[in-house]
Amino acid sequence: MNSRIVKFILSLVIAGSAMTTVAQSSDAVLRDKITNAVMKVYDDQLAKDPNDYNTLFARAHQHYYNGDYTSALADVNQALLITPKTDKELRFDEYILRARISDARQDYVGELADLRLAQELEPKSLACTDLIAKANLKAGNLNAAEKAFKSILRAESMNYDAMYGLAQVEQARGNAKAAIEQVDKAVELFRVEPQVYVNRADIYARQNNIEAAVNDLMTGMSVGNGGNAVQRLFDLSDTNYDAVMNSLETLSDKSNDSGLYRYLRANIALDHQHYGQALRDLNFVKRNGLYNSPTVDYNIAKCNLELARFDEAIISADRAISANPSQPDFYVVKALSEFNAGEGNNAEAAMETLNRCSAIAPQHVPMLLAKASILASQGKDKDALGYLNAAVANEPDNAEARLSRGLLLKRLDNLKIAVKDFNIVSLMGDNVYDLKGLALSELGRDNDAFKWLNTITRTNVPGGENYYYAALFMALRGDNFKAMEYVQKAIDNGFGSLYKLNYDTLSLLGLKSLRSEPGFDLLIEKAQRNFN
Repeated sequence: MNSRIVKFILSLVIAGSAMTTVAQSSDAVLRDKITNAVMKVYDDQLAKDPNDYNTLFARAHQHYYNGDYTSALADVNQALLITPKTDKELRFDEYILRARISDARQDYVGELADLRLAQELEPKSLACTDLIAKANLKAGNLNAAEKAFKSILRAESMNYDAMYGLAQVEQARGNAKAAIEQVDKAVELFRVEPQVYVNRADIYARQNNIEAAVNDLMTGMSVGNGGNAVQRLFDLSDTNYDAVMNSLETLSDKSNDSGLYRYLRANIALDHQHYGQALRDLNFVKRNGLYNSPTVDYNIAKCNLELARFDEAIISADRAISANPSQPDFYVVKALSEFNAGEGNNAEAAMETLNRCSAIAPQHVPMLLAKASILASQGKDKDALGYLNAAVANEPDNAEARLSRGLLLKRLDNLKIAVKDFNIVSLMGDNVYDLKGLALSELGRDNDAFKWLNTITRTNVPGGENYYYAALFMALRGDNFKAMEYVQKAIDNGFGSLYKLNYDTLSLLGLKSLRSEPGFDLLIEKAQRNFN
């Protein structure tokens, strides 16, 4: 394995983790502005000419990209009604788009019907044949899928994607050896193409050979540009966490580049809120000088904060800041640690650190939320409101900022504006981090709120974080008994933040009300394996 390439890939993946919040939030705001501007152009054009089928198709495609499949389907249906039969190229694209919409809805019958119509217009389109093969595979039509994949290979004998398709067909039939033979063939032909290793890893994973899958994904990272091997490794850890972590440890023992495997283990553990496990691997990397980066120190600081080791967190955060003083997240972790260090409630030191952060990133929302939380904890609600206003202004779609401001406004008896914030959050997605159910509960829409609760508790979220938010939901409703049950479920699923469970007194969205409940201390005491 080319360790220099792997190290480069990992540095890009992991060094970026410290900047995720900033990049994602700013990118989301910019993306929304661009999308709204584009949609306005389409809307204005169609207002002038409702029969402009080119614009209808373009708007349908944008709706599809936005995830609004209902609007996309309405537009493409209308476009197909008025697009001339002679414009075969556009009608082909319209059928393909409608097929993709059906695919997103898992309507494979509808998808295949449109793909056949598209194929009638362009019989030689291998891209269309590929979609037909994959739709049949998803629908369980294995013979039809095999036939389509083989037709692709007759036209392109070295098409490794079609080989992977045939491997999936054989795997679905229970022919494990034949499945591996297909992906082995692709690897033999394309040794420097990362995707063939990703594909073979998928087949190995389906056969429960996780060590071989992990080995292939690591190889995929080291060849070409690495492709999506890193993401697939993290995805695999969501369903096979222990097996992936054990495989990385085994491969680490066999490799001269053990630090790389330890580094990946640490970041997978972080992704699953297993901070104790992440800290062990990060300390191994740091102690042995295997990867020197301020991001390592930052992640060590974050782990120590989440494990309520506040003094250690401050030391590591200072190292990260000294090495790279321009990363705002470094200061936020240090400030939260300072607030809780020693006897606790060291607001002055925390605010001083946050002011340093403000000097380099005045619009950084986690910093604004931290300042607001500290001020609110001191009873300075109006000052706190100013920072929450700034947070919402910078990230209008930030659910935590909106909901925190709504709760503070409610505390200030400004219910009219509070309800506006709750309404905005209530329109967000069902994702656990959108906090939709908490807003619905504040609005008194209990049926909808509990639908959200049922959705998130049925969703597989790494590290039991969905149950943590379910506990938060119940705690804010005043049902501490049920909240305790969800805390237990979060712990049972590996939730590893002792700070959030037992120490966070700042956040307006916290579990403070549970800590005086009989049995809470015992529950935390029994969960020490999560935090060690």
